[in-house]
Amino acid sequence: MIVQRDDLRSIFDVTDLGEPSKIVGIEISQTSTSLTISQPLYVDSILKKFKMIDANPVSMPLDPNIKLKPNDDGCKPNHSNDYTLLLGSLQYLAIAMRPDIAYAINWLAVYTTNLSFEHYGAAKRLLRYVKGT
Repeated sequence: MIVQRDDLRSIFDVTDLGEPSKIVGIEISQTSTSLTISQPLYVDSILKKFKMIDANPVSMPLDPNIKLKPNDDGCKPNHSNDYTLLLGSLQYLAIAMRPDIAYAINWLAVYTTNLSFEHYGAAKRLLRYVKGT
């Protein structure tokens, strides 16, 4: 059963605001042939938070030449809260809008308890990818 606007108006006091342009921080643009959703303000806020607003974009989320492994250099691991904050911010973006980065985020999250600066660099590369796309 499809409910029409007039059906709702007969039951409820309704104000028609027209076609949506923004909902919960997601921007919506619609043409006769397409519907596009994006979150440019959220992406910009992440870039500013991690001081990557002027970073050069890259075309791949992870560098295929870098093989990440647990921090085994014998030193105390770098338990950077910035790393987990960055991954959490990107995870929200992946769930809401960007499934293309979900694999990379989950791969980086494996190293959260035993990470090195190489892992943090890979996370920043993922942020540069998001900036470029």
